[in-house]
Amino acid sequence: MRMKKPVLWICAAALAVIYLSAAKNSSTHTVTVTECTNVNVTVSPDRKTIIMDLQESLWSLPIAGGTAKRLTDPFLEPARPDWSPKADLVAFQSFKGGTFHIWLMKPDGTGVRQLTDGHADDREPRFSPDGKKVAFSSDRSFKGNYDIWVADVESGKLAQWTSSPADEFEPAWSPDGAEIAYVSGTGAVGTSIQSTDASGHGKPVVSAPEGARVNSPSWAPDGKRIAYSEISGNTTRLMISGEKVGTAEDVFPFPATWLSANQILYTGNGKIFVTTLGGGETRTIPFQAKFQLNRPAYKRRQVDFDSTTPRAVKGILTPALSPDGNRIVFEALNQLWLMEIGGKPQQLTSGSYYKQSPAWSPDGKQIAYSCDKAGTADLYILDLGTKSERRVTNLADSAEIEPAWSPDGKRIAFQKNGTTYTVDLSSSEIKEAIKETYEPGKASWSANGKTIAVAALRPYSRRFREGTNLIETVELASGKVTFTEPAPYKSISTRSGDGPIYSPDGSQMAFVMDGYLWTRPVDANGIPTSEARPINEEMTDAPTWSGDGKRLLYLSNGKLRIVASDGATPPTTVPLDLGWHRESAAKKTLVHAGRFWDGLGPNVRSNVDVIIVGRRIQRIEAHRDELHQVELQRGVEVVDASNLTVMPGLWEAHNHGYGGLSSYGDRAGRIWLAYGFTDLQSQGDQAYGQMEIKESFGSGSRVGPRYFSSGEPIDGERGYYGSDHGVTNEKELQLELDRAQALEYDNLKTYVRLPHELQLIAMKFAHDKLGTWTASHYGLPGLTYGMDGMTHVSATSRWGYSYTRSYGGVTYQDIRGLFAAAGEFMISTPFAASALYAEDPQILNDPRIATLNTPWSQKTMTAARDRAIKTDQSLTLDSLKKEEDTLIGIMRGGGTVLLGTDSPLPGLAILNHLGLRAEVKFGMQPWEALQTATLLPAKAYGYGKDLGSLEAGKLADLVMVSGDPMRDIKDAANVQRVMVDGRLYSTTELMAPFAGK
Repeated sequence: MRMKKPVLWICAAALAVIYLSAAKNSSTHTVTVTECTNVNVTVSPDRKTIIMDLQESLWSLPIAGGTAKRLTDPFLEPARPDWSPKADLVAFQSFKGGTFHIWLMKPDGTGVRQLTDGHADDREPRFSPDGKKVAFSSDRSFKGNYDIWVADVESGKLAQWTSSPADEFEPAWSPDGAEIAYVSGTGAVGTSIQSTDASGHGKPVVSAPEGARVNSPSWAPDGKRIAYSEISGNTTRLMISGEKVGTAEDVFPFPATWLSANQILYTGNGKIFVTTLGGGETRTIPFQAKFQLNRPAYKRRQVDFDSTTPRAVKGILTPALSPDGNRIVFEALNQLWLMEIGGKPQQLTSGSYYKQSPAWSPDGKQIAYSCDKAGTADLYILDLGTKSERRVTNLADSAEIEPAWSPDGKRIAFQKNGTTYTVDLSSSEIKEAIKETYEPGKASWSANGKTIAVAALRPYSRRFREGTNLIETVELASGKVTFTEPAPYKSISTRSGDGPIYSPDGSQMAFVMDGYLWTRPVDANGIPTSEARPINEEMTDAPTWSGDGKRLLYLSNGKLRIVASDGATPPTTVPLDLGWHRESAAKKTLVHAGRFWDGLGPNVRSNVDVIIVGRRIQRIEAHRDELHQVELQRGVEVVDASNLTVMPGLWEAHNHGYGGLSSYGDRAGRIWLAYGFTDLQSQGDQAYGQMEIKESFGSGSRVGPRYFSSGEPIDGERGYYGSDHGVTNEKELQLELDRAQALEYDNLKTYVRLPHELQLIAMKFAHDKLGTWTASHYGLPGLTYGMDGMTHVSATSRWGYSYTRSYGGVTYQDIRGLFAAAGEFMISTPFAASALYAEDPQILNDPRIATLNTPWSQKTMTAARDRAIKTDQSLTLDSLKKEEDTLIGIMRGGGTVLLGTDSPLPGLAILNHLGLRAEVKFGMQPWEALQTATLLPAKAYGYGKDLGSLEAGKLADLVMVSGDPMRDIKDAANVQRVMVDGRLYSTTELMAPFAGK
């Protein structure tokens, strides 16, 4: 029997204190909204009042229009309201507690109560005509799809009305209450509207035209017609039984309300419409809603960009305890290190290529690892006695990563493109062990070598991608696959190093769950049995066993820790004496710029000298030939950029792991620099991996831009990406926040399924304790209480639609006005910019592409270019234009817009340049576009004093390009040289290690 999910309750009084304290010392002001983005409405039975879901709150509005009154608080997270025919209740879906359930309230917003519960998502409630039941869609059958369910209003008793393998959602009762119409399809794509009665007898109602989909049915009072929305391309229309209604081309994806047999109310184009059928008029119901913006000031952490003082390494990756339990191998500062416990680390590798994922052989004499020294990431074995090594794999079409030795030392399991393989070390034969899954964890072998286990994602449905991280075990001989929950409805914390890992004796496995370490018994076949039990009570990452199975090594808040596997004694810290520092910088460089753009405005200067001492710009002045001669005689490096344009280094404002470190390796940092990007801002990835990137770049151990690091995106009970960290309560969140403080994150990223009440706690911690900014996929309500940014114009959300952009790609006055007024930045990640390949197909013929992109990335980029050339891009360009219209609207209103790409999507840096071109194509001036990737991100992220423009005293991050980007934005990609932190690179120098590979 499925257990009920305990609802996440946070003390209302405590939240009120937090919310009110957010207003202290802030600029509080009111914004009046008169247009809406994806607003959903329901109408009272007497047709006098509307309740609308506007920006994640429910509001009451007279049906004649006027000023809306807010009914709900920001943390109830209500949506999709539906008024009872009895007029006494309003049903809605709420995400309060971290899972969608059906709730009820009185029409004045009082008497709020929860109708459904558990670990399922319950959505889209609709009252029956007698008001006694509520139909809704749900994944509570736990079979991987959505079905239609009905709840009794008084008792809460549930009945399942549909059970086909299709996804069935958005129910609508027939007027007589005998049938429920619903959308049917695969995932979120509704291919038809069906109806069913309580006995399961169904019939088709509407089929979507080819290339279109249907949503949101609602019955006419006569029960003979049905209204619904039809989505085709970037157009959404209201339809009634196959006929278009009204003139709106951007109808919002919610059920229309029949006011009478010939009058219908619906939303779209930013408005609330009433249309009289049969050729009658369409009128607008005017409204205004007032939002209070409370933007608290907080003290930003000051970063010392100049210090060369040694600091402790925090970027420790994949530490592994030797079989004898006396040594640890790990990755840090772009190298592999070996340390006797109690001793000092000894460097095992050298060079700028990327080394990753060291793993001990069972006899403790060899280390397997992955490295891109031959061009792409392959597996190597290093003999610790002879220091010799051999290459184990050589697959040019992929990166081979995450090696794991079999217990007999004869095979190694590894990951390639989400598929687990094994390689025989004698014959070099490679076999598939576990079929492809999305971002699986590292493989672990059972003690008898017959079973391999990984952490694997199992989504709850096809309609929404999120799920839980389960233990997937595969018997190699038979191929039998078994999925096991680490605990009911729980996830292994991440699929990037948190287990499961078998104990050497094969009796149990260890993994991280709820942020800390657990062990669980397994049977002879490696299948988990009994319940898991906790071993510690502290934040845990990357556990490994000792050879005797009596101890476990792991990371906790930047420290190596060892604990007895029975948890009988407290953990102890393993001292690690390893530091890093920035190189001292006293070198003087003079750059003679033919054209010079400082990043502050539209003006371009000619014939300018930039004098750089160490890592900072000392002064900028008009060029003098005689100065060059003097400086040359003094040994100053003089850079002749007299035929080039010098401008500030570019920012990638939305990055993850700097571009796919495990697959791109050393190439990634180089390609960013080669296209002029001197600063990368993380929006979330594996925490220790990001620390390693930051420290490797900062110390010069690997070539790349300056890196601002975060940790894993903080998500909720369900997640998607392998490095997402899910939390379900305040205790688990606090573990995350304490680690953020210990590792000194540069920002916090909250993700799709984290409730807003926990998001607020994370924001307050980031501001008050870390002095850093926070951002998420959501605008409201965070925009009103102090969140710093939104990481996309719109992206994956928990609702299946966005409150910041319609299905047609349009953002209306509510969002444009609120962002402009609030001072919260919005990052554009214009995926549709790939359509602009067609305007410059030669962009991929550049030698930087062939040299610094992996073969599989080049293949993907070429396919995108060819598709842009050969197929009609009008819809894609329309989407792109609408996104740019939104950005320009926010910018012209005084808001802040940044440019990012959500890298590592294929085409590192290229998509950013296409994004710049899109901004100019659809209305920005070239200098305005360039500011979205220079000055504006530096200011938004808190580094405007040091970065973002070329001024005396600022850090020397600059780019030298041929041509003039102020006249032709395409020239911004023509990078000849780049300087980051005062260190100068030519594109030839950056490509050299991979030339010919």
